[in-house]
Order: sequence, then structure tokens, then C-alpha cells
Amino acid sequence: MSEYDVAVSFAEEQRSAVEDVVEAFRQRGLTVLHGPEQTHEWWAHKDGGDLPDARVRFFVPFVSEVDEFTTAALRAVKAGDEHVLPVLLGDVAVPPELLHPHVAYLRGTVQRPDQLTDALVGRIETAEAAGWQRASITDVVTGVKDVAPAEEEPEPVVPATFSRYAEQDATLRYLAEQFAAALPRLTARGFVGTAHVGETRIAVRVERAGDTVYALDIQRGGIGGDETVNFVVGRPDGAALTNGWARPVYDTGVGAAVLEVHDFSVLGGGGAPHAYRREELFTALWERIDAVLASTVG
Repeated sequence: MSEYDVAVSFAEEQRSAVEDVVEAFRQRGLTVLHGPEQTHEWWAHKDGGDLPDARVRFFVPFVSEVDEFTTAALRAVKAGDEHVLPVLLGDVAVPPELLHPHVAYLRGTVQRPDQLTDALVGRIETAEAAGWQRASITDVVTGVKDVAPAEEEPEPVVPATFSRYAEQDATLRYLAEQFAAALPRLTARGFVGTAHVGETRIAVRVERAGDTVYALDIQRGGIGGDETVNFVVGRPDGAALTNGWARPVYDTGVGAAVLEVHDFSVLGGGGAPHAYRREELFTALWERIDAVLASTVG
């Protein structure tokens, strides 16, 4: 049985370009199983008895577009087949569900066969150092074709137990606790900070020599609905328009509740709504207060 470093597969339109790459491989001393007929379609339609009697270190399909055969090859890599090494050509876009997060795929252009050769030689040296054995090309290719598509994960949904009002309560409690712990630290900077916590409002005030230099009311409900948290800045009497508001939402992407913050000026203003965890929202509010107080001192 013949032994090779690599066996290559290519799309019909890449035929002549891949021949140049194969020649660069051979000039570096690599042994290559390559024939002008060995396109993706050729490999895909061969059964075990028709495949070459050979053992290879890597089976290398050149991926210029994600067709049926290269999809199967990428799926095999994701399933753990160490003998399949796709080369992604140019800016070909591979669907994320076909990529393994811990596998660094070879990527290059057929116009720079030297770069692809260097990368491939590095992979072969790594495989040899790790003691990887060559595999039958029949086993590798039939294995590629036998890997079943992964079952689609169910569409994430919002849990039936998610409650905007429960999240609103939790957010108000958390912000009250954090401000109560943080405000006393302002004394070291020459300010006095207090937080009055009521049923529907947290009143944060910062004073200097008896003058209010910063006021923030965090209110239950208001603009956006009674399940939201509203922020009023700069008017101790509360007679001001909302400077921003947050609605509890469930982020199916991360599988957790977050706050969709609409910032008019409470955090600096502008931009599209942004998702914050409770911890991130307090940090953003405190950083804004810190910036305001710094400008007051200046």
C-alpha cells in the first residue's frame, strides 16, 4: 500500500490553480496523492472498492465554496476526524455550525502556494511529533461521507417562569444595596452621598457643603410601562423628564434575564438600546456619577 503525506480534493474551477499548489507541495518534499480527475465530485461518488489503495497523513479538500462534499468534510472535522484538513480559500464563508471552535483551519489563496505549503508542512510536522499514524484513504473518505448532520438545536424560547415584574423588583433591590454600600466612600473625596429607598423610588443624592451636586431618582414604572425602571437626573424635586429607562427582557442568546436600557442622558446619552446585566448597569451608573463629580471638582 502506497503512503502519502496528503491527498487533495478540489472543485472543478480550481483545477489548474490547485495543480500549482500541488507542485509547490512536491517541491518541498511532500508526497501528494493527486490526479486531475480527483475533484470533490469524484471522491464523493467513489465507493470503498474504487478508492486508491493508499495511506495518507491528511486528506486535504480545497474549499472555495461550501458544496455538499466540503460540507461533509467540515462536519467530519467537527466530529473529531484528525486526518481531514480542509483548506479554506480566499474569503469563503463557512457556516458557524460547521466550524469547530478549537480547530485552526488552514486558510490561504492558490495565488500564494508558498504560504499554504508552509502551513501544511507545519501541520505535518506537528502530527509526526504527536505520533499520529497515517490512515487508509478509503477509511478517511468513507468516514467523511458517513458523518451524519448534527440535529438542529431547538429554537431558544423565553421560559414560562420569566417575569418582568420580578426582575424589576430584583433590579431595584440590587441597585439600592449597591448605592448604599458605595455612597459612603465619597466622603474621602469631599462629598456626602445618601440613598433613600422607598416603595417606588430610590433617591440618590450627592452633596458638597450642603449643596446638591448630583441627584438621581430610580423609579418603578413610568415611560415604557409599569414594569420598567426609569431614571431621572438633576432635579431633587423629581420634576424632570425621564433621562433613561430600562425594561427587563429575557436574552435567549445567553439564557438569562437582562435589562434593555434606553439611554437619553443618564449614562451619557445617544445610541441604540443596550443590554446590561444588573451588575453592569450599576457599574455604568456609578462611572457616570464619578465623571460628573470629577467635573464638579475641576
